[in-house]
Amino acid sequence: MKQTITDIQEIPELPSHRQLFLAGTPFVVIHASLIEKFGLRLGLEIEAETIEKIIAADEVMRAKNYALRLLREESGKTATDEPETSRPTVKPKRYSKSEIAQKLEREGFSTDAIETSIAELIRSGHIRDRKFAENWIVRRQKSNPRGKSLLKRELVDKGIDKETAEQVVATVETEDETKVALEIAQKRAKQYKRLPMHVAKRRLHGFLARRGFGSDIVRQVVEQIF
Repeated sequence: MKQTITDIQEIPELPSHRQLFLAGTPFVVIHASLIEKFGLRLGLEIEAETIEKIIAADEVMRAKNYALRLLREESGKTATDEPETSRPTVKPKRYSKSEIAQKLEREGFSTDAIETSIAELIRSGHIRDRKFAENWIVRRQKSNPRGKSLLKRELVDKGIDKETAEQVVATVETEDETKVALEIAQKRAKQYKRLPMHVAKRRLHGFLARRGFGSDIVRQVVEQIF
């Protein structure tokens, strides 16, 4: 069944959107860009299928815009008449594809809208799981170092696929991993000074293993400490 567009009104409080009227009745608020995309105009008769496509396209756009807001963070003042140096800086937030999908789902977006918007964000380079994983490992090793196996597990827990997690974790040099293990082991060993040697070794071994270091590195580091 066809319906006729009887009015397309601007929305003062939302200038980027338009109110669409069908048969004299307010129907839906959509982004202004969709008016041109679908060739909408007064007097145009549109099929139910077209109406569904318009609604779906609007939801994808809203989901995409919401995701983009998540991926950026503005800080500082917003006045445009201030010097360039005092204007707000945009700091990218880091989210994996899976984390963005979860946030969109919690906002009530449909599965189709989530999948389509995320696919567009991946194509545009706004979501890059490999880059996310690389940056995350660098930050992790600076703030709370751990071994490769635990790094991989944590990346997978954050929604990075196993293949990408393995590839990124593999870039961590064994020498660097050993150095990290030795540094945190030296700090931890201070807590074991009053313990018998065999107990201290066992506890340090368990501590390093839980931090994701391989058995060879754990054995090597424990031998260096004691």
